[in-house]
Amino acid sequence: MRLLRKMQEQERFSPSEQNMINYILSHKRELANLSIRDLAQRTYSSPAGIFRLCQKLGLKGYNEFKLRFISEFNRTEKAAPCEEIKIKRPITSTDNPEGIIQKMAALEIESIEETKNEMDIAQVVRVAKMMRKAASIDIYAYDQNYHLAQSMVFNMLQVKCVAVANSSMTSQLAQAMLSDSTHLAVIISRTGMNKRLLRTAQLLKQQGTKIVLFSTSEKTPLAKYADEFLYVANTLDLDYMDMGGMIFSVGVRYYQDVLFGLLLAQDYDDIETFTNRLDDGMGHFDDNDRLW
Repeated sequence: MRLLRKMQEQERFSPSEQNMINYILSHKRELANLSIRDLAQRTYSSPAGIFRLCQKLGLKGYNEFKLRFISEFNRTEKAAPCEEIKIKRPITSTDNPEGIIQKMAALEIESIEETKNEMDIAQVVRVAKMMRKAASIDIYAYDQNYHLAQSMVFNMLQVKCVAVANSSMTSQLAQAMLSDSTHLAVIISRTGMNKRLLRTAQLLKQQGTKIVLFSTSEKTPLAKYADEFLYVANTLDLDYMDMGGMIFSVGVRYYQDVLFGLLLAQDYDDIETFTNRLDDGMGHFDDNDRLW
């Protein structure tokens, strides 16, 4: 069912949700440039309330709602290209430094909130247990996402989980071929369509390795190989100028921090002992032979 048609079925919604919908339908052309907090203010509601409305409409969050709504509106109105609603890029030549500071903070907060609201606690706990049990956590990512893989390796090692992230395609494919059921694969892909990662996922399945996928949609070729799909807040475009990759990375880092916290809490005393030994190995501030 089309989104606009769903929004017009008043019996589906509570009075507060209907108030939000009435505002959106009356201010269609403003929606493109409204953050979830802006819309909450104008409808005398809350970001959480708007997020719940988006879920009731069958969507993951506000960004997906905004994209679908504007896309449908442009099609149904059959407007001329100059009259179409266009989603404004987050940063333009008209922004001043103060405005950029505020906008970037709002974008990152929105990404974390949407990712958090979509988290399944039981699933996150399950993934943390898989990580603790794995002989090795092998992380697969390319390009802008590779630094997330490197960061995850560092964090996993701090909580006594062996982790690996290779940079080259050859090394990643070789790692997948050397994997087995004792390993856990973590794949980071915003689009879910990277051909190199698809080939990697196929190899991992042949090896009997469980796959955890960080991505933005379950309706992608890569998602069908995932044993655990972890939704990360989506952005409105794949255009680099939309800052989609950067905003996606905020959600992934948040997920990684949550998993780090769970693993730390599970074995706190043992990890504290390990950390003290690691500190001793690197040396302390007043040691002449310290390594830093």
